[in-house]
Amino acid sequence: MKQSAYRTVIEDLRSARVRIYQELGRSVGRPAERELVSKVSDLLLAEEILLEQFSGDQTEETEDEPPRPTADPDGENVDYAVWEMDGRWERLGEFRRLPRGGVLVDYRTGKETFVPEGVVRNEAVEHGDILGAFRKGANDRGSEMFYFEVLIRRGRGESSGRLSFVAPLERRGGEWGAYSDEDETFVTVPEADIAHLDLKEGDLAEIGYKSGDPSSAKVAWKYDPGDTFLQLRSLRKEPKKERRDKDGAEQAESQVLAEKTILVVGADAYKETFKRVFERRGAKFTWESGFMVGKFLESKVRRAHVVVIVTEAMKHKMPDVEAVCERNGKPYVYAPSRGASGALREVLKLLGIEAE
Repeated sequence: MKQSAYRTVIEDLRSARVRIYQELGRSVGRPAERELVSKVSDLLLAEEILLEQFSGDQTEETEDEPPRPTADPDGENVDYAVWEMDGRWERLGEFRRLPRGGVLVDYRTGKETFVPEGVVRNEAVEHGDILGAFRKGANDRGSEMFYFEVLIRRGRGESSGRLSFVAPLERRGGEWGAYSDEDETFVTVPEADIAHLDLKEGDLAEIGYKSGDPSSAKVAWKYDPGDTFLQLRSLRKEPKKERRDKDGAEQAESQVLAEKTILVVGADAYKETFKRVFERRGAKFTWESGFMVGKFLESKVRRAHVVVIVTEAMKHKMPDVEAVCERNGKPYVYAPSRGASGALREVLKLLGIEAE
């Protein structure tokens, strides 16, 4: 198929998807919502398959056509030409992660558009990714609402400078916050976050903040206590001194994965949980989205000692990940999306390390 034909079909798919998004905006909370969401998923899958085929065939073409936008993972240059030709994107540029949500910085004007935390999680957006956005209406407060789409995944999430942890909310000395086991400190959050998210003491939340600046902390996300992968813990009563005097042998055992690189593919909504579980054992944690396995997967697999494939929501991508692991001679294990502890056990078993 000619490149021009590919582009025509892809543009038709995108146009159809935009129309469905507009209809979806009018159908929130109605019976038709679920069916429309399913249609959008089907269109996204068809578009992704065509884009993969297009990338594979374009080297055989000799037509003088503008290439698809590319990004050098080690550089800053991004070719926006094709996305400009699209004409739909009112905002186009790089995503910068914040303690809660992030901003799309338009490469033409420098204007920042806020990207809500829900979008970041649902679309598995990472710091440095290239996003496109267009207005889809206004909320009940009159603020503009945008549709966001990840155009290029650049694999730079670890360079965001954002830290986070999950813990129950507490109120101490008139201030709201949560206790970070890793840093052994109580991190306070704005009172406005508590009111805005209708939070109460004991609610499990993710706290995000800039590295080295706990004062920048925000409540990034409130977890449903019904999520079985998150177990609500009682408010911390163990004195700090007891933790610092922890037996040296126990500390050594907790670092059983030191000098090991663990790559987790999938678990988009639970990435921080997997990250925390493996890093506590001394591992270097790397990650790849399960929704759109990118061109950086191969290099990440080569650097990993073990690959964890999260089976839920992987769909047709799982065989691709398995093939990359086999091709590079890297061992891999499976885990459900909420199975961080189970994934750890499988990794330890594979490496012949006795579980804690």
